[in-house]
Amino acid sequence: MAEQIDLKTFKTDVADYEAARPEYPIGITDWITDEFLIDETSIILELGAGTGKFTPRIIASHPKEIIAVDVYPEMLDVLRKKFPNVDCRAGSAMAIPLEDESVDLVLCAQCFHWFANEEAMKEIYRVLKPNGKLGLVWNTRDDTVPWIEKVSKILGRYRKDAPSFVSWKWAELFPGHGFGKLRYCAFPFSRCLTVEELHTLMNSFSFIYKLPEEEKEKVHAELDEIAKTIPRVQNTDQIKLCYQTMAFSSEKEPAK
Repeated sequence: MAEQIDLKTFKTDVADYEAARPEYPIGITDWITDEFLIDETSIILELGAGTGKFTPRIIASHPKEIIAVDVYPEMLDVLRKKFPNVDCRAGSAMAIPLEDESVDLVLCAQCFHWFANEEAMKEIYRVLKPNGKLGLVWNTRDDTVPWIEKVSKILGRYRKDAPSFVSWKWAELFPGHGFGKLRYCAFPFSRCLTVEELHTLMNSFSFIYKLPEEEKEKVHAELDEIAKTIPRVQNTDQIKLCYQTMAFSSEKEPAK
């Protein structure tokens, strides 16, 4: 069974998060549209929407309405400014500010591991219409690239027991709690960034952000050493960071 999570353990700098975290590949929009049969009548809840990194991919699926919910108002402020037509509401996965059976799809990008517990599953089940769907998405680094693997090892050293996708504890909830088996698909993509932006990305992880300054300096010094070995994109000062976007879907089952 997945563990109970205290969302207060997640804390990061909003500016760093918005600046450094990757967008999502264009192909994920086709996945949303085709996997969940989205059309002009669909109402989608983006749960744990943050600053709206994933929101453009939902908008591109052309649903009737998008409702963005996040526990951090300062993140929603960023999303609201970028996408004024999205209905932004403060709330958590354990207390979703929506009526029963009011949405066709709940999407969680880069966040489900933070609230992977029975209480959240009950709430998601409650707000979904009969036969509604749940989509879970994560951007994961491609650790088959040697320097990326080294960066991931640094993160793993400091992550410890912090909730994460890579623990797979979140997957223990399926099938169950009113939802069927998970279906899976993956989308490779890459982005170019400077070494300075790589440092900002490192700071955007909550367990790095919360480190004492002296320890944080050690992390960035280690990252600088790795950066010396990374090939630059031709005729630039940028490096290529490779990802796999991992997408999972499940369907609400009839109440027993």
